[in-house]
Amino acid sequence: MMSTVAAKDMVKVARNICDKTGNRLTETRQHVLEVLFELDTPVSAYELTEHYNLLIDSPIKTMSIYRILDFLESIRLVHRLRSINKYIVCHHSVGACHHKTPFFLVCKSCHCIKDLEIATEFVTAFLQQVEEAGFLSVGSQMELSSLCKNCQQSLEPNSPGDIHD
Repeated sequence: MMSTVAAKDMVKVARNICDKTGNRLTETRQHVLEVLFELDTPVSAYELTEHYNLLIDSPIKTMSIYRILDFLESIRLVHRLRSINKYIVCHHSVGACHHKTPFFLVCKSCHCIKDLEIATEFVTAFLQQVEEAGFLSVGSQMELSSLCKNCQQSLEPNSPGDIHD
């Protein structure tokens, strides 16, 4: 869990971003951000709704959570992990994602994640290959389906099946 000081810093960053972009950090948006920050693990909108309703006196519907997550993602305080359809707070610079292209390793078994900072040269070379293949990158982050160390250790030796799905 994140400390109260870190959560207050995140709210301060969020307010600052909202002021600069002409948006408002409403009380509900702030509560959603704080709950997501406190969970400190990737969660679905439904899981976030459940935690929110346990912690905050005024209940919220999942559709409202989706709208708020879209907003928080648009101001780069939250990342959506599309491969597992979950959300996580951006921890770089206590929010306001100004780091290099986010690169997430996502364990396909337990859904834990690791955020890596990758060299700009790698991203440039990769995007050039994407373009040469006739595609256009439309995302602002990269995800790699993988297996974390814990899940690798739980695999039985010589077990049938391909882990490279």
